[in-house]
Amino acid sequence: MVRRLALVFLFGVLFFAGEGLSATPSILSVTGLVKQPLNLTVRDLESYQSVQVQLNEVTRVGRYSGVFYYRGVPLRTLLELASIRKTNTDFSKKVDLAILVRNREGKEVALSWGEVFYRNPASVIVATAAVPVRPHHNCKACHSHDVYGSRLAQLHRKIRFPKLVINGDSFSDRSLEDISSVRVIDLRPKVMTKSQEKLCSSRFTVTGKIKKELAVEDLSAYAHKQVTVKIIGEGKGYHGIVQFAGVPFRLILDKAGVDGDLKTVFLISAPDGYRSLFSYGEVFLNPLGERIMIADRVNNQPIRKGGRFVMVVPDDLMADRYVKAVSDINVLEIK
Repeated sequence: MVRRLALVFLFGVLFFAGEGLSATPSILSVTGLVKQPLNLTVRDLESYQSVQVQLNEVTRVGRYSGVFYYRGVPLRTLLELASIRKTNTDFSKKVDLAILVRNREGKEVALSWGEVFYRNPASVIVATAAVPVRPHHNCKACHSHDVYGSRLAQLHRKIRFPKLVINGDSFSDRSLEDISSVRVIDLRPKVMTKSQEKLCSSRFTVTGKIKKELAVEDLSAYAHKQVTVKIIGEGKGYHGIVQFAGVPFRLILDKAGVDGDLKTVFLISAPDGYRSLFSYGEVFLNPLGERIMIADRVNNQPIRKGGRFVMVVPDDLMADRYVKAVSDINVLEIK
C-alpha cells in the first residue's frame, strides 16, 4: 500500500513538473527603432499599471467573437519604455513612423505612431486578462437557440494573451490575440528635408499600391465637409480654433482604388520633405477616420499660404501630423 502511494505521488510530481516545463511563457518583443529592446512575459506585462476597456468583437465580415472587458497596459507605455529613436534620417519628428504588430500565427497589423501617441493611451492596449460581458437575458423571443446559444458560447472561449486591443475601431479586425512582436519602422529614412523660402504645391499625386494613379489639382468636383479644430502643436502650443473645409481622405483613397489590407499605410508628404503616416485601420476601421481630410479652404477662404492643400487630422491631440502643401500621397504595404 505504501509503495502504491509512493508511485502515485511520484507520477503526480513528474506529471506536474512536465506540464510546467512544457508550458513556456509567452514572450512579447519590442524592437526596431528603439534604444532599449524589450522582451516581456505576460507576468511582466501584468506588473505595469493597467487600464480596462470594453471591446465588442465583430469583424467587418460579421464574425462575432463576444464582448469582453479587457485589462492591460497601454502600448504607448511599452514604446516609451523602449524609447523610440530615429536613425539615419534628417527628419527628426516621429510622425512618419509605423508600428508593425505580429502574432504567433504570422498575422500582422500596422499602426501609425500618431494613433498611438496622439490619442489617449487607453485607445490601444496590450491586454493580459479578460472578463466576459454577459447579457442580462436571453433573446429567445427574437432568435432561435441555435443563434443565441452560439453567441453566448463565445463568452466562454479561450483568449490567447497577450492581445492587442484597439477599442476605438468600429470592427475588431486589428485586435490580434497571442501577439509576439511589436516593431517600430521608418519606411522612408532616406527622403531628405529641404528648406524652402516659399512652401507651395499646386497639386498632389496618389501613388503606390493602388489600382490607378491620381493627380489632383482641384477638389471642387468632390463632396466637401467642414471641421472645426483646435490647433495645438508639440512645439509652439495652442494656436487657436480654425475651420477647415475639404474632402474626406477616405474618398480620395477610394477614388485611387486602395485595397483593404491591414498592413497598408499612407505616407503624406510636402515638397520640403515634411511627412506624416497613417494606417489603413485608423482611416477605414476607426469612425474618426471619416473626419481626416485633405482641406482646400480655411476659415471660408481658399488656402494659399503654404500650398493649396492641407492634411487635417481633427481628432489628434496634437497637430503635428497636419501636412501643409500636400504634394504626395504614397500607399505602402509593409513587407
